[in-house]
Amino acid sequence: MAHPVPQFPSEFEIETPDAREARLAWERARLAEADADYAAGRFISGAEAEAWLKQEIADAQAALDRETD
Repeated sequence: MAHPVPQFPSEFEIETPDAREARLAWERARLAEADADYAAGRFISGAEAEAWLKQEIADAQAALDRETD
């Protein structure tokens, strides 16, 4: 999924109608993509997702530790 996230307004900005529609269109497209992936069997189980996330965290922590040494 290489689709840039639209700019969301900060808490002090008001989202324009055009910006809102662009954001909602982006969100609808990402949801449709996720639905298609699920329907095609492109997903991992909860246990696999948890193992992947734990490895990502360990890798990120190791990279951070290398930077601070």
